[in-house]
Amino acid sequence: MSKKQCVIVDLSCYTKYIALHDSSHKYVFFCELLTSLRFRPAAATSLLCDNDAAHRLAKDHVGHLNVKHIYVKFHHICKLIKDGTISLTRMCSLDNTTDILTKPLAQGDFQHLRNYLRVCASPL
Repeated sequence: MSKKQCVIVDLSCYTKYIALHDSSHKYVFFCELLTSLRFRPAAATSLLCDNDAAHRLAKDHVGHLNVKHIYVKFHHICKLIKDGTISLTRMCSLDNTTDILTKPLAQGDFQHLRNYLRVCASPL
């Protein structure tokens, strides 16, 4: 799903960090739902992140000087990573299929991501 965030940020790192926070909340909900149905996940679920700065910030936000203005609630992702509930995995931007919906791409990149989505161009 793609939607506007309710918080205004000035760096893409913070945007991705907030998106990780939102994704973690959805994961916790689904994990609790599956647990109530007796399908407990065996291992930590991997969240994919294509922003190195957001990845480092989620691993440890304490060592970063410029994050004082980020709401404390967004640091919940750090607790989930330390608990082993979620593992954060680096994703290459070239393989990020959400980019096809969120930014203009060169034709080659667009076709590459379109193949991941299994969408074919209609014959003329």
